[in-house]
Amino acid sequence: MAGDDGKPDSRGGDSEQKPHKTLSEVAQAHKWEDFKNTIQSEPCAREGLLYGVGTGFGVGVLRFIRTGNALNAGNWAVLAFAGVAVAAKKLCHFQQSHQRAKTRTLLEMQSKVAARVKDFEPSSSDAGSSAQAEQQQANGSSHSK
Repeated sequence: MAGDDGKPDSRGGDSEQKPHKTLSEVAQAHKWEDFKNTIQSEPCAREGLLYGVGTGFGVGVLRFIRTGNALNAGNWAVLAFAGVAVAAKKLCHFQQSHQRAKTRTLLEMQSKVAARVKDFEPSSSDAGSSAQAEQQQANGSSHSK
């Protein structure tokens, strides 16, 4: 709006405001392939979306059956979709990080065991004593006959 002096007031005039994009303009700016690639490349996105869609649909249908109000049911469906999709994605990320930590621990343990086995060399006295013990057992069994 213009002030008394003909200048735009501090809130900004119509000439300074950027025109808002319509929903169709926003939809045309984004391609289906971009969305599809994001779902395929982002870990856990597919799982979160599937759980969210299923839960949102179920909650929306049940709410509509209970109240008979489509707007109310739609609001509940969107809320359930958003909440479950975010929670499922976060849970999936947590499970993946937990699995990676377990795998890392197992690999560290395996490398430690492999290093110990590699470093372990029986001494010649141990090998000789076991051979002597076997000979004594063999001789002992032959003397008892």
